[in-house]
Amino acid sequence: MRSRWDGRLGRLILAGGLLGFLSAPAAGASLSVTELLEHGEQYHQQPVSVVGEAAEVATQIGPRNRPFYTFVLKDRQGSVTVIMQGKPELSNGDAVMVHGVFIKSRKAGRTTITDRIEATVVRQLHDTKEPFVG
Repeated sequence: MRSRWDGRLGRLILAGGLLGFLSAPAAGASLSVTELLEHGEQYHQQPVSVVGEAAEVATQIGPRNRPFYTFVLKDRQGSVTVIMQGKPELSNGDAVMVHGVFIKSRKAGRTTITDRIEATVVRQLHDTKEPFVG
């Protein structure tokens, strides 16, 4: 049985995801992983679009049996963890663009989360012909 809270939370998540998608920078405005990490304090809790290579893709089951996945987004000089709701439509080694909110550092219970993107969009870059420069 769904509570009123479940419905509200779902609408908030959907609205937040749409707002994040609509505010995504135009093509060409994406950051590299290295740029994001070099200026992490500036981007903390801000929407970012970052390009890199996916590695360590892992599917997990969250609360209420909802799937989510994590992966490492990397370039030649750095890496960040990405978390996204749903099932992955990418594989290790894929070139991807990630849009979401960057977390430089945040306490989560006894754990400290660092250098993570809570993604609203993960898109494969199929036509990438040159390696990423980082």
